[in-house]
Order: sequence, then C-alpha cells, then structure tokens
Amino acid sequence: MCEEMATRYPAATLQDVYKTCYQDYFGAEHMISDTAAARNYLHYELQSCAGTDLQYMPLREPTGFRHHYVRMNLSAVHTGLMTEDELLQLFLEAAGKPAGGKYKSRWPKEWRRIERIALKVHPSWKDADLQDLLREAARRNAAVHHSEPFRNTYNPHYRIIKNP
Repeated sequence: MCEEMATRYPAATLQDVYKTCYQDYFGAEHMISDTAAARNYLHYELQSCAGTDLQYMPLREPTGFRHHYVRMNLSAVHTGLMTEDELLQLFLEAAGKPAGGKYKSRWPKEWRRIERIALKVHPSWKDADLQDLLREAARRNAAVHHSEPFRNTYNPHYRIIKNP
C-alpha cells in the first residue's frame, strides 16, 4: 500500500498514509453526526467541485491495507455513474458499523506498525513533529485531514463507502 501510494501520489506525506489507514480502520463513522448535515454537505461539495478536474484520484480507490472501504470519487455523480442519493446512502452505510468498532483501543498500536512499514518504504516521510502529532491523533482515535501538499496537488473529493 505504501509503495502504491508513493508511486500514485508523489506529493503524499505520512499524514496521508495515516488518513487512508484510519479510513480503512474506522470507515466514515467520524464524519456522520447528523444525516441531514451530511446530505447538505455532499450537495454543497458536489456543486462546488462541478467544474474542477477530479481525474487525479481514481474513481474507486481502496483504503489502507485491508481494503474494508473505498474512496468513491465524486466524479461518479458528475458522470452519471450514480446519483447523489445513491452515493449518500452508501456513505451513510459506511458510517453504520466501522471495521474498527470495538477495536478502537487497538488503533494506536496498529498505527505504530503501519508507521514503521511506511517509513521503511519511504524514508523521506520521516518528520519527527508530524510523527508525534499522528501518534497523538492515534491515541485519541482521531481522524486527520489530507496534508496540504496532497490537497493542493490532487484535489481530493470523495466519500468513503464499504468495499463490497
């Protein structure tokens, strides 16, 4: 996974590895506190990225190492592959019972193992301050955003859905 990420996304950082592995472990649970708000934000994001180039990310990209979930590019709605309501429903289902579920206490150790592998594969991702921040996020079972270089380079717009 780390080799693929470094190849596909040369601007990625260790923060982006954390994000995809977190998504794979927890699904979309951290993003849903209010279904109506999730619907409104998806609609807003679809409208705001309607004229932008979303080709830098695949239509459907597995998360993390275990591939419990996938990132579904919002271009799936723009191209008519699925409706906004269909994507929202899949997203909400991904928030129902995350893969991490009762194993939340294991995430900090899981992240440490992933971090070691990632840094072996891509030593240039070493950044002591960032590593400390990510370990603290893992301790709190907290999500992170994509790194600024990732956002600026790849323009990510997607929703997490279960991998069938």
